[in-house]
Amino acid sequence: MRAPLSLRNATIRSRLILLVLAVWVPAVAGLALQARSTYLHQEGLARDNLRQVAASLTSAIEAELDKRAVLAQALAVSRSLRERDFDAFDREARQVAAGSGTSVVLVDRTRQYVYTALPGPRLLERAPDAPFLSGGRPVAFYGPRGPLTGVPVIAVFAPEPAAPAQFNVVVPFSPREIQAIVARQPTPSGGVSAVIDGRQRVMGRSRDSERWLGTEASNPELRDLGRRGGSGYLRTTTLDGVTSLTYLAQPDRYGWQALVALPLATLERTAERLTLQAMAVSGVLLVIGLVLAMLAGRWISAPVLQLKAAAADLGRDRVPPVLHSGVAELDQVGAALHLAGVRFQQTERVLEARVTQAVQAAEQAQAKLFEARKHEAIGRLTGGVAHDFNNLLQTISMGLQVVQRTLPEGSHSRPLAAALSACGKAADLVRQMLAFGRPHALQPRPVLLDNMLLHSRELTAKAAGERIRLVADVAPGTPPVLADPTQLELALLNLVFNARDAMPQGGTISIRASGLQPGDEGVAGERPLVRIEVVDDGAGMDPATLSRVFEPYFTTKTAGAGTGLGLPQVQAFARLSGGDVRIDSAPGQGTRVSLYLPAAAPSADVAPGRTGPAPRPARQLHILMAEDDLLVASVVPAALEREGHRVTLCRSADDARALLAAGAGFDVLFTDVVMPGAMTGLDLVAWCREHRPGLPALVATGYSVEQPDARVRVVRKPYAIEELLAALEAATLVEPAPLPA
Repeated sequence: MRAPLSLRNATIRSRLILLVLAVWVPAVAGLALQARSTYLHQEGLARDNLRQVAASLTSAIEAELDKRAVLAQALAVSRSLRERDFDAFDREARQVAAGSGTSVVLVDRTRQYVYTALPGPRLLERAPDAPFLSGGRPVAFYGPRGPLTGVPVIAVFAPEPAAPAQFNVVVPFSPREIQAIVARQPTPSGGVSAVIDGRQRVMGRSRDSERWLGTEASNPELRDLGRRGGSGYLRTTTLDGVTSLTYLAQPDRYGWQALVALPLATLERTAERLTLQAMAVSGVLLVIGLVLAMLAGRWISAPVLQLKAAAADLGRDRVPPVLHSGVAELDQVGAALHLAGVRFQQTERVLEARVTQAVQAAEQAQAKLFEARKHEAIGRLTGGVAHDFNNLLQTISMGLQVVQRTLPEGSHSRPLAAALSACGKAADLVRQMLAFGRPHALQPRPVLLDNMLLHSRELTAKAAGERIRLVADVAPGTPPVLADPTQLELALLNLVFNARDAMPQGGTISIRASGLQPGDEGVAGERPLVRIEVVDDGAGMDPATLSRVFEPYFTTKTAGAGTGLGLPQVQAFARLSGGDVRIDSAPGQGTRVSLYLPAAAPSADVAPGRTGPAPRPARQLHILMAEDDLLVASVVPAALEREGHRVTLCRSADDARALLAAGAGFDVLFTDVVMPGAMTGLDLVAWCREHRPGLPALVATGYSVEQPDARVRVVRKPYAIEELLAALEAATLVEPAPLPA
């Protein structure tokens, strides 16, 4: 983000002032936070002080009430009271009262029997609403007017133990004693302490106690908290109109509570004092910073002008002189400018060299791009030819099979078998061409390595050449490998090609195979593996070459001798198959390529060969065949009809759909994939699943960009008559897969 024009044109002095402000503003914020923290700390101390004072006052009041409650309880269990000997009780009570400096009263619900403040027992009537306890613990009551004295009085009532109690022993005392306790407790400066009873009436107060004695607390929240027996901090207005922070303590066993209030103005004065202190410190820091900025600006301006002149020299393609300004940073910049001027010509020469290198790299990249496009063109050409070539092979092989199955054994049998074998090899060659030309989804199946090596021995031997000796060693008990057979053959051919090219004067190539358990040789995975090794005794590779062998288009061969795609294809095949590949090599010690592939499950069946007599069909089928190739259409239906089946031929998927839509009945649909018209063979199968769900389907394909899904049964061209018959029989025995929801 660019700075504003006014800031980009600012002088050093202005920038220093801005720097001072940039430092001062956070400092002010820090002081404000510090002041806030100090205020909160002092407020916390004030809250703790309120709580402690309230707790101390509550304890003192509770002790005072306990003293009178103990006296009343002691007299309530006296023998004279149990025997209802009021004269004896009067004497006992007077004796106790004289020793404690208080008076004792004995009452029932309606009358007063003893009052030690009067001479002798005297029976007096009590007010109808006078308090009385039927049992339980002692209780302290407040009366605004004593029955005899006419002044406010506090009395502790204790019932006799008998239930229900008929008499209460009462120990009255003056509220001044509560007030004296309040006066002895420390009160925060400017604050007020008070004691309230269970009905939230003032029993004692540090200020104007007589005025507010017996008055109910003014704050509703305070009254509600007291009725619930709770405690905590409240913001209240005291009886004399002061807004305060108040703490209400927990009630004692008599339900009385102490509260202490501190005026909020006291806390606000603390906040104001801290704010003024922070502002004063901030102002002093600002003045000091501005003065220092002015002085520093004068001191730095001269060296900066020298630096400006040096930069101007560099801009005019001259070497600036070395600065000696006395400011280390500016001198370092001056030295850098001087060094930049010295290296300017060197940089220009280096730039020219790098431009040349970039042009060469672009030409190499163009060549690689051309190679990749050529590879893609080969793939497209191969794919286009594959379909028609497979149809030709299908026609030839099917015709030969019909002849072989028609004629009896004789001198012609051997040439026919050789021709059929040549058709099979041609089909394998087409698959290998497709694997070279265009990648496609792997089709793994169990492969017996000894059978595969035997089957491809001629092709491998031709790939190795006459000077190379091929040795194959498959360890006993090696399980079948789970891989795409065509891609596996291609990977082995690539490895043989590389080994051959590493031994231009000839040598030995060894192909070894053995089984491995999970985790052997550090290969990740949880299933058994098969290790296939291709070992040569050629020149080997140095570490630099070995580190790049899997890079696409990297090759050490001469121009036109290699594309650099062989080992990348091997690595991609191994990893897509669930395995891996490793290379060990050293100069003069040859190369060993280890290909790790998953082993097939012990119960997996290896794909059957192409030979063997075909069983007679279990039943004759009415087959709807969709095939556009005239040669295939002229041979396959005849072969099927000779096996006892009935075939209805359609030249396109559209014709087959029309026939099915008209309601014609068939046992199975047999269709090619690539078809003329609006529908392909796979489209026809999908249509049948929706409109004719009970009709099984078999798809024949030699090559197609459109791959069938796993639910479609496929036979690949060129197929043998036995393979086709078995596939048709299997299709009619398996219920068609339902459409996805």
